[in-house]
Amino acid sequence: MPDRHQQLFDKYLTYEELRSWLHDISKQHSDLIDLESIGKSYEERDVWAATVTNKQTGPPEHKPAVYVDGNIHAGEVTGSMTCLYLIHYLASNYGDNAKVNKLLDERAFYIIPRANPDGAEKYLTTPQTLRSSVREYPTYRKDEDPPGLHPEDVDGDGRILLMRVRDDSCGAWKVDDEDSRLMVERTPMDLQGPFYHIFNEGTIRDEDGQLVDDPQLPYRCVQTKFGLDLNRNFPAGFEPKTKGAGPFPLSEPETRNLVQFISEHRNIGAAVIFHTTGGVLYRPHSTIPDEDFEREDMSAYRELGQFGTDATGYPVVCCYGDIWSGVLDDWCWEHRGIYAFTPELWDAIGRAAPDVPKEPDKLRRMTRQQRRQMGLDLLKWNDTQLAGEGFVPWHSYDHPQLGKVELGGWVSKEFLQNPPISHLTAECHKNAQFPISLGLALPDVHIDEVEVTRLSKTDFLLSVLVSNHGYLDTCISKQAQKQKAVRKDVVRLQLPEDAVVLSGRKVTEIEWLQGYAAGQDGSLYRGAEPAEASRRLKWTVRADSETSELNVIIESQRGGRDERRIHLS
Repeated sequence: MPDRHQQLFDKYLTYEELRSWLHDISKQHSDLIDLESIGKSYEERDVWAATVTNKQTGPPEHKPAVYVDGNIHAGEVTGSMTCLYLIHYLASNYGDNAKVNKLLDERAFYIIPRANPDGAEKYLTTPQTLRSSVREYPTYRKDEDPPGLHPEDVDGDGRILLMRVRDDSCGAWKVDDEDSRLMVERTPMDLQGPFYHIFNEGTIRDEDGQLVDDPQLPYRCVQTKFGLDLNRNFPAGFEPKTKGAGPFPLSEPETRNLVQFISEHRNIGAAVIFHTTGGVLYRPHSTIPDEDFEREDMSAYRELGQFGTDATGYPVVCCYGDIWSGVLDDWCWEHRGIYAFTPELWDAIGRAAPDVPKEPDKLRRMTRQQRRQMGLDLLKWNDTQLAGEGFVPWHSYDHPQLGKVELGGWVSKEFLQNPPISHLTAECHKNAQFPISLGLALPDVHIDEVEVTRLSKTDFLLSVLVSNHGYLDTCISKQAQKQKAVRKDVVRLQLPEDAVVLSGRKVTEIEWLQGYAAGQDGSLYRGAEPAEASRRLKWTVRADSETSELNVIIESQRGGRDERRIHLS
């Protein structure tokens, strides 16, 4: 593996490269990393999950956990690279970094770098782009292929750029007066051409998929056959009319893999789901307004989101009322009460034009002048920061059907949708800090005090104080309680054969323990009540032998486990 202080990645990894990378690092850090396949994709590729924790301090299921995944959308490969970076960061810094030591000794990370290996493979190894799965949806027979312009790499340079075709009578676009690379909207005041149509680079085909001999405008741009959007296929707020949602919730193996994994790992208290692009931290809920959240839950969401903003510089944006129902972070929250966030990694527009709004509704309402200025800023950023490599200047090309056209535009895969390689490690590093912050915020149960008082030769009074040292409550959220997604905390007394309990219960179910965040609901002027973070339990125990030993155990499904051996003497 590379030295941890060097640029970690020099490319976006294909499936085999990613699989090999994961197996190599799990062998190198076998004391910290376990690797498993959680299921298969549509094309029967394994979906790999890394569990990262210090195995010597206990199994992962006995520790509170953070769930992280990436790359459910085919082209959003920065997400998978950030997951790999997080695995590397945790493993290579263990022993030298106090935060990492605490995390791996007392927490677990479940990291799924590539939730959708099929789509990512097509994106990385062909000129094509697609949203999610390679399963055709809606399904077509070959003889039903719609006629029109199909995206295609016509000049064989490995990229599908834009294609501008001159039409001075009906063209909707013109060359900008300030920068000839920028195409801007034609207005009714623009009377003198040249004017253009702008298409994806491609060819015009008929219903049989054959090239049209003499194509005539207008011709429609054919929608992709790969119309599924896996991040609209989850049960929370699923809406079949949503574009790409699929025929029914969890109809796809990739989404079932994730829901089953999260459901089986009940120690998960926080989730980070990496996407691109936009430079924002989305949080639930798409169909439930903030006022319908429990007050304590909304307060916690705001504070946890601020940790993400502190780490990444990205603002938190709620998706309510937008088009994103059926998404994974909504399901994590609504069904499991897990604090889930969806960071949209990389933000070329934000770097070039920081004043452009992040909220989707505001972006859609940008004026023509604002869109033009954003385009100019992006081109300037490309020239000064990327040495011009992000944009291919318009150049003439003899199209096999259309004659003379011009090809050009943004190299979107590695400059707009994902960062250029020179920026990749830095982007991964800052975004990996967010799940680290969430891991440190998880609940953390301990047995703080044990007192044994002899009442007689054989009878003893046992007093135990159990506490939550963490920021969040052991239930994680009120939503988790409401959904019955987490059981109450349990304290167990394990006795030797010669001992019996005279008062108290061997297994005592206690209420969830608050985290210290609950003690921050106050001010410097009126003070704040401390959190209800501790419980004291008492038992009377009779033991025939003065050398008897017993165990006290606290088990919290999302807050971890602690055990203390007690000598009766």
